[in-house]
This record gives sequence, C-alpha cells and structure tokens, in this order.
Amino acid sequence: MPCARGQGPRLIASRDCLTAQRAALALVLCGRPAKPVVGPHTELRLADPFRQDLVLREPLAMLAALDALCPGTLFSTDPELRAGQQGLIGHAADADARLAEVTKARNHRDLDIAIHLLRDVMLRIERSFDNRGAAPVLDARDAVIAPLIWRMMLLDRHYCTYLCLGLDRSMALAGRMLDLPGADVVLDDLAAGEFLDQLSPEAVIRLPEDRRPDWAPALGPAGRPQYPSIRPRRKNPILTVRKSSDPVSQPNPSNSDDGQLDVIAEKLRLIRITSQQRRYPGRTTPRLPSRSVVIRLLSNVVGALYPRHFGPAGLNAQTADIFVAQTLRTIRQRLTEQLELEWLLQPDAEQLPCRRRARTDADAFMAGLPQIRDLHDTDINAAFQGDPSAKSLDEIVLCFPGIAAILRHRIAHSLYKLGAPMLARIMAEHSHSLSGIDIHPGAKIGPACFIDHGTGVVIGETAVIGRNVRIYQQVTLGAKRFESDGEGGLVKGQPRHPLVGDDVVIYAGANILGRIEIGKGAVIGGGVWLTDSVPPGAVVTQAKPSLNT
Repeated sequence: MPCARGQGPRLIASRDCLTAQRAALALVLCGRPAKPVVGPHTELRLADPFRQDLVLREPLAMLAALDALCPGTLFSTDPELRAGQQGLIGHAADADARLAEVTKARNHRDLDIAIHLLRDVMLRIERSFDNRGAAPVLDARDAVIAPLIWRMMLLDRHYCTYLCLGLDRSMALAGRMLDLPGADVVLDDLAAGEFLDQLSPEAVIRLPEDRRPDWAPALGPAGRPQYPSIRPRRKNPILTVRKSSDPVSQPNPSNSDDGQLDVIAEKLRLIRITSQQRRYPGRTTPRLPSRSVVIRLLSNVVGALYPRHFGPAGLNAQTADIFVAQTLRTIRQRLTEQLELEWLLQPDAEQLPCRRRARTDADAFMAGLPQIRDLHDTDINAAFQGDPSAKSLDEIVLCFPGIAAILRHRIAHSLYKLGAPMLARIMAEHSHSLSGIDIHPGAKIGPACFIDHGTGVVIGETAVIGRNVRIYQQVTLGAKRFESDGEGGLVKGQPRHPLVGDDVVIYAGANILGRIEIGKGAVIGGGVWLTDSVPPGAVVTQAKPSLNT
C-alpha cells in the first residue's frame, strides 16, 4: 500500500492508549518513526491512491496495514509463523484486560487474583519466545508486548507488584524494542506520568504503603533485589532490562513435557506467594519447623526414656547409660532449633528473644523427662493389672498401642504446656498414625491411665482425665457444640470436653460429649451416647436388648 504524494502514515492517539503506542512502535520497526498526534480516538490514517484517506482503528488491522507498507517487516511470510505471531497478539489482548483488573482492584483478594491471572498470560507469552534464538529479529510481537511490559515495570517500580519477575526474555526483547531510534518518544516520562495518573485513587494499588499488600517479603531472597543484574542504558529510566547478549536462563525447549511442568511449577509458586503474604504480611516468610525432624526428636525421647526397648539392639547397663547421655544432648539441640522456628512464626517475633526462649524451654523440657518416665510407669502397671492377656511389663512396653499412645501424649503434652502447640501436634498426629488413637496434646491425663485395644479412641483438647481410668476402643471424649464469636468464627480454647474422675471405666463405643463431669468410680457402658453429667459410682448403660424367638 504505497503512500500517495510522499505522505507518511499519521497516527492519532487518545490519552495513554496501548493501541497507539503499539502502532507507533510498529512504525519504528518499519523505519517510519512518528510521534502520535493527540486526538479523541486512536486511529491510523494512511494515504491511498484511490481514496483520500484510509482510517484504521482495530489493532490487528493497523499492524497488517503497516506490514503491507513494508512487507515482511512485522509479520512473517510463512503462514504458520504468521499465525503464531497473530496468536501471541491475541494473548496480549488478554493480558491487557488482566492488567486493567490489577490497576482497578478495590481489595486485596481481587488484586491477588488479578495478578495471578496476568502472570499466567504473561508466562505463556514468555514461553512463546523460547525458540526465537539468542538475538531474534524484532517483529510485530515485540511492538505489541513492549508497551505492556513497560506498564508492568512502572507498577513494579512504584507499587512493588513484582509483575515482571521471571519474564527475562520478554523484558530483554522489550528493551531492544525501546532502544530503536524514535522509540523513546513513544514511551517517555510524559507517557509514564499519564499512565500512573489514570490509576484510580481508590484502587488497592494506590493505597498508602502501610495499607498496600507488599509482595517483597513473601518472595524472600528472590525479591531482593528484584532484578540484580539490570542497569539502565538509556535516558528513559522506566524500563530497565537485560542486554540481549546477557545469558538468559530458560528451560530446555526440546522437552515439551518439562515445559508443561514449568508452567505448573510457576502457578504453584504464585499461589504459594499469595498464601504466604496473607499469613505473614509485611515480613520475610519464616522457615517452618520440620515434621521429619520433630518425628525423629520424638523417637529420640522415647529411646532415651526406654533405651532397652527402643534404643539400639544389644545395649547393656553401661552402654545404655552412654546412649542415653548422648541422645539427651541430641534432643536438646534439635528441640532448641525447632522451638525457635515455631516461635518465629508469631507476628511480632524477633530472632534473639526467640532463640533465648527456645534454649530456656528446651532445658525445662529436658528437666521434666524423669517425671514423664515416672508417670508412664504407672500407666504400664495399670495395663498389667487391667489386662489378663498381658504376660509381662516388657510385653506391654513393646507391644501395647494404648501404652505407646499415652507415652507419646505425655511427651507432646509437655511441649504443649511450654507454648509449642505445633511441635506437640506433629508428635500427636504421628502417634495417631501409628496407634489409631487420637489424643490432642492439650488433654490432661492423670497417672495410671490404661487404653485397652485403643483403635478409634478420640480425646479432645480440653478433656481432663483423672487417675486410674480405663478406656476401651472406639470411645470419644468430644465436644457437643462449638461456640461462635458472632461473626461466623469459632471461639478457640474454651473448655468443651468432658471431665473424667478417678477410677472411671468407659467401655467400647461410648460417646461422651460436652463439658460434663463423670463422677469418681462411675462405669459408662458400651455404645452409650452421653451428654449429661454422671454422679460418682453410677452405672450408665443402654437399654437391654430383647430376644424374640
């Protein structure tokens, strides 16, 4: 489409228009740089030999017309490659809509979702650049993507949104695009000011810094600095990218399966970042205690309490003492580390106070181990006295699941009282998986407790069990109802589980619910559903079944 009388294309642009900026960059690629003329509508005017003017307003039509002026400059002559270029431009239109959602979001949740959706589209665009080579020829794709990347970089710089993190190829190609002669008059400081000024003051992104979501701490080391190897090259300070010669890390394009996994990994990373930022706003994401370390720690404690049964094979009296002494040192070191990690999860936690507290409370836990051993010996004796199948105390220690569950509960309960509910809960759930007995670490259990058989026993957080209590399988000491705070949330920590007195026997399948009291010496029969208190010495049973022949 030749230009009549030497007249060049005229680009008329509305304020801060993406389409106009893309058309202007396409003109730069065609060797016809021109600053857009301000007007009420964005349009491209071309002189035509047969008509006075050809006016185009649809973005793809503008690019096609400019490519007709300079054939092969903006689009490939190969039909397959040309279809791929136009498909990417379609993705860019989707990214435009997502970017608008980012800038208009009125609450943190909407902003998180909008950022996720925008990143998803941009990562698809990023992957489409994989096979273009180290220094590809710039084409229509780059003219379309450069203004979008430029806007995202503006938001990153001014509002810490981290939209461009990981888009190395897109940024590098956009930087090359803006380095072309004439491109700097399209995306200059004035255009940057116009884009930022049009953001709604009510949007989350425009809130004061202390009320705005800050993604940097959630990103951890990956977010500091955002682009460590980037240096500005031109007078335009807004878009700073890698040089085209800089090495760009990228997945191996030869394996499409790996590429798909990279997509999934990136989506999971974004979800993880958002979740972490909600849990730990305004600070670096802390490390979590290690479940595997805590489980090994529990095993070490059990081994130190009963070295002949759960220590290395072949221990004699002397080697058992050496094993226990060495194991106690290991326990204290590991427990101190894990306690510090749990307490650093608190909103106002500081490293030094948490470390000091961890050392002090680890020592307190170690000092309580003899008491745990004494208490558990009463449990073992109660099992021996209460189960006619038990042939020896050693058999009970090694084989009875109820005894194993109570020992691990007493260890976890000691940590729970020290203010480490997460470590205690890890131990309790591990014990639950081994024995089938679910005891919350907050439950208080007196001496000489015997859980016979035990499968399916559930004991809630605020339950209190007296001395010399016997419990059979499938018993539940649970809550009857949960109090609400009036806003749909549950009130936590309120007493809601039964109080079981001394010398009580609870037979299989009984459900005892609510903050009720079971008096001393009471017997609760099998299969009973109980929600009222029981006086001392009472016997509670179901109605006797009748036999009809």
